[in-house]
Amino acid sequence: MPEPLPSVDITAYLARPSEAELEIRRLFHADEPLVICDIGACEGEDSVRYARLFPRARVFAFEPLPDNQALIRANFTRYAVANAELVPLALSDCAGEATFHVSSGRPPELFAGPDWNYGNKSSSLLAPTQDDPMYGWIEFKQKITVPTETLDNFCRARGLDRIDFIHMDVQGAEYLVLTGAGFILPRTMALWLEVSDQQLYQGQKLRTDIEQFMNDHNFALGIENHREIEGDQFYVNRCFARVWPYLAAKRATQFARRLHSAVGRVKARLLNPNPAR
Repeated sequence: MPEPLPSVDITAYLARPSEAELEIRRLFHADEPLVICDIGACEGEDSVRYARLFPRARVFAFEPLPDNQALIRANFTRYAVANAELVPLALSDCAGEATFHVSSGRPPELFAGPDWNYGNKSSSLLAPTQDDPMYGWIEFKQKITVPTETLDNFCRARGLDRIDFIHMDVQGAEYLVLTGAGFILPRTMALWLEVSDQQLYQGQKLRTDIEQFMNDHNFALGIENHREIEGDQFYVNRCFARVWPYLAAKRATQFARRLHSAVGRVKARLLNPNPAR
């Protein structure tokens, strides 16, 4: 048995607003009784964030890896979180059991400090596409069997008829979770998830696939944060009138930026009508 992962102090992480937090604060008030699902909760850092940000919310932290479950429990205790619940399973497109590919490793550059748990954040229901370490340092030396469930079944069992916000980070298995949420997804107001332009895991749907799926299900893209290969996207459900002012503000900001850029190009041509060729 491997040694349990060391607990990391996430106070500094919580003190700095995440991009997802900044977006949902534009949609929701702090005193609302929200339903929030943190899918692929890892150490529970974002579950703690949302539970503290919305003290009347019900936060469900879905995490199938036992070592991470221990870290979640420790963080819920350390930060006195009473409105978040650990759900020890993997969400997928069907209920039962599945092989879970456990990640480990440590990058050559410790970009988040020497004590950060780097290796425990890439585990997935999907196998990696290559045998070589992902990004040169993430390894998958262990496979375990984990229980799986669909988000629809979970919501029915808990009597949930809506979800206000989903934060999803499931390392390539996003499409499995989404297809297991056919009932509850139209009743979900906002969703944050990771996308990739490269197939890092076998069977992984790429960014364009996820974008098409979300558009087909009446979700509009609010913001996206591109990195070299992977990135994050924030969607809102067009069927909720509450998101319309948010979308209008986003569109106005985008138009203003495009206009500013166009004006800058016109000014540059006027000041330099004969650029060197």
